[in-house]
Amino acid sequence: MKKFLRKASRVGFDALALITIVLLMLFIPNDLLPVEAKAGLVSIFVTKFILVSAAVIHAHITRKLLFPYIDFSEERELSNNLMIIAWYVIIIFGWTRGG
Repeated sequence: MKKFLRKASRVGFDALALITIVLLMLFIPNDLLPVEAKAGLVSIFVTKFILVSAAVIHAHITRKLLFPYIDFSEERELSNNLMIIAWYVIIIFGWTRGG
């Protein structure tokens, strides 16, 4: 339980910010943002949420299949670290931009 609370406290502010953005999108007055615009924002939010989540999972799976385990804190070769970072960037960018 302590582990869970420690991890929850690490992401608490970020989760609160994300929830606040979603609530603002949903409950902003129609005078400031028409209903059609709200629907578009919610649609984009959900689509990007799904695409980024799928991209991260895809990157994790392909990294485990293609590359040996690399411990970033103990790895001496900078090129190995950069290769893994670039892999994640490429996969996530490809999924989210549709490339």
